[in-house]
Order: sequence, then C-alpha cells, then structure tokens
Amino acid sequence: MKLSDVEVIIWDIDGTLYPLSEKTSQAVLESAYQVIERHTGWPRHKTIEEFEKVHNKVTLSQTEAVAVICNIPVTQAAKETDHHFNRTQYVKRDEKLITLFEQLRGLRHFVLGNGAQKTILEGLAALGLQPGTFDEIVTSETVGVNKPKDNGFRYILEKTGMPPAQHLMIGDREKVDLVPAHALGMKTCLVWSLKPGMIADITLPSVYDLTQVLS
Repeated sequence: MKLSDVEVIIWDIDGTLYPLSEKTSQAVLESAYQVIERHTGWPRHKTIEEFEKVHNKVTLSQTEAVAVICNIPVTQAAKETDHHFNRTQYVKRDEKLITLFEQLRGLRHFVLGNGAQKTILEGLAALGLQPGTFDEIVTSETVGVNKPKDNGFRYILEKTGMPPAQHLMIGDREKVDLVPAHALGMKTCLVWSLKPGMIADITLPSVYDLTQVLS
C-alpha cells in the first residue's frame, strides 16, 4: 500500500490515540447508561435491555443509541454522555505520542470523534497534544451525526479539497471508523490490533508504529 501521497490524517480519539482498557470501556458504557436513566427513569436492567436492542443493531454508535432511546439530538447525547465520562481520568501525558506528532508535522491532521468537542480537547490536552496540532475537531456538533455515517468524512474532504486517496483514516474499529472512509476512497489504518483488519489497508500493533509506514 503506497502511503507516500498521504497529505491528511484523520484521527479517531478513544481507542486510537490511546488504547482502551476494560476499565475505560466500562466507564464509556456507564456514561451512556446514566444518561438514559436520567431521561427515562428506567432501572438499570431495563436500561441495559433497551440499549442492547439499539446499539449494534440500529446504530454502531453508542452516542447515537443514547440519542435514539432518549429521543434527543445526537449532539445533546454526546455532550451529556461526555459529562459523565471524563477522559482526563483515564489518559495521561504520552511522550511517545507527542514525538509521533512531531514526526508527522508535515501533514495536516483532523480529529473525527463521536464525543463532544470540549471534552475531546480536554482529552487531547491531557495526552500532551496542543489544539493547534489539528486543523479541526469534527464531531456531531459540526455535521449533526456520528460515525459510521459518512458526513464527517465528506466534511473533511470539502475542507481539504484534496482527493480521497490523499487522506488516511486511523481508528480502532473497522465498522465505525474505517468502513465509511474506505467507501469514499480514503486509505485506512487499524491500530492496536495484532490481527489484520478485514478492510483496513494497514494494521498496526500500536499507533506509535505509524511512522514506519509513512516514512
């Protein structure tokens, strides 16, 4: 796979810029449950039952599942779930990640996340990444919907004005992060996986290995 023509990198955040531990994954899920319970008054067993009916069946996005169940806009669901999930409790300054971005300074960078912009920026700061590193933090607040819908990818294509093949989408979930990018003609990279992806152009055991394929 030729990556020498890549000019733009699009980053997922959770599970991509840092690996998701079981504790972190559970905290993300807990935030969804808390929002649902606050809106519906359901007990936990009912919340889990209804959430599982929607998530991975109606939508692959946990945040969008919350929006559907609570009958609220996805932007509101993102802000409310992120209110209960504080990334800064689960990440810390990452010198290897900072070095990676220094090595990739010649490229343009976007974040395409399913959270809220404010809390994503707080998470990036906790990792040691400055806001100016990225052209833009694109979320449902920007385009109205979450991945795996392709609105955010199309938005970035319009912003850069470059061919899709000059964009590399990096994520940890193929169906959510990579499938829509691949369908638009972007290059794709699956990270934190020892098993080759089904559609990913490149699979890396860690995000830090990216320079080996972009150099």
